[in-house]
Amino acid sequence: MNKDNQVSLAIFANFFIDNEERLQRMKDSFNSFKAVEPQEWIINIRGKYKFQAGQYLKTELGEKLNLFYQNSTFGWFHDSKKIFKYITAKFVLNWIEDHIMIVKPQILINCIKEMDNFNVNQLWYSWFIPSVIDPYNTEEKFKDGNFITVHKIDDLTCLKIRNLRKKNGNFKDFCVIPAQTIMEKKFFETVLFSKKPYFRRTSRKTPHDFEKRSKDKIVKLIINAFPKQELFVSIDDDLFTPGYSLISRGAYPDRVSRKNLAILEDPPIIFRKKIKKFLPKKIIPITLLIIGLIYRTFFTLNIFWNK
Repeated sequence: MNKDNQVSLAIFANFFIDNEERLQRMKDSFNSFKAVEPQEWIINIRGKYKFQAGQYLKTELGEKLNLFYQNSTFGWFHDSKKIFKYITAKFVLNWIEDHIMIVKPQILINCIKEMDNFNVNQLWYSWFIPSVIDPYNTEEKFKDGNFITVHKIDDLTCLKIRNLRKKNGNFKDFCVIPAQTIMEKKFFETVLFSKKPYFRRTSRKTPHDFEKRSKDKIVKLIINAFPKQELFVSIDDDLFTPGYSLISRGAYPDRVSRKNLAILEDPPIIFRKKIKKFLPKKIIPITLLIIGLIYRTFFTLNIFWNK
């Protein structure tokens, strides 16, 4: 690739490859964007298929790859912080292995160049759907490039979006920092090392609390960008938007359904399924809410016990 087209980009991942389907999705995701030619890959792999996944990436990347097999009892954040120090690039793509790039490499490179020009903290590289983007379009643009649109996210922005959602009957908090992002390195560090949410939402073994909601307030201001065209697409998650995912579009093989893969990888789903089967419909919501609070309490205390 011409040096003028290169950007200072690291690919960061700490993922769990525990079955053949997940391994294949990782390979397909990798092959969709490897031609971007990032300068470095900082990859930690856990799960039964970690060595197969690691060997595949070693063969493909050679010396560009910093590969780890960390899986401490302290969890995803602890291990991710340990390998963070190997990042030297200016921007970090947090690689989620079940999202696939659908554009030419130059489009992504141009997006990152405009991030640099506009001093953007983060770019959402996936979830190019109205329910995600439209609320931010109600706010005045901060910057407008050829490839990205930039907005400021602060307390006032969040309040306006929250009120808009309430008018539409949605009282749930919303995501302001997703997992599927390209971040300026310093901002990535801020998110990774943040202790919020204090009341943990998921197990320390998963990366899900990397995502931040508006009420987490880990920073006062986020310079946020969306691409002007779809860059990556989820393989199997429609995110409440029928027809969105690659499988729904008929653009990816439906070898294992999202439901069956979730049951295979997340045993609590089986427990929740049994609860729904035996309880009267009227009390299912409150029961699941109570169970959720119990889980969150356990997740929070569990982390404190293992500092």
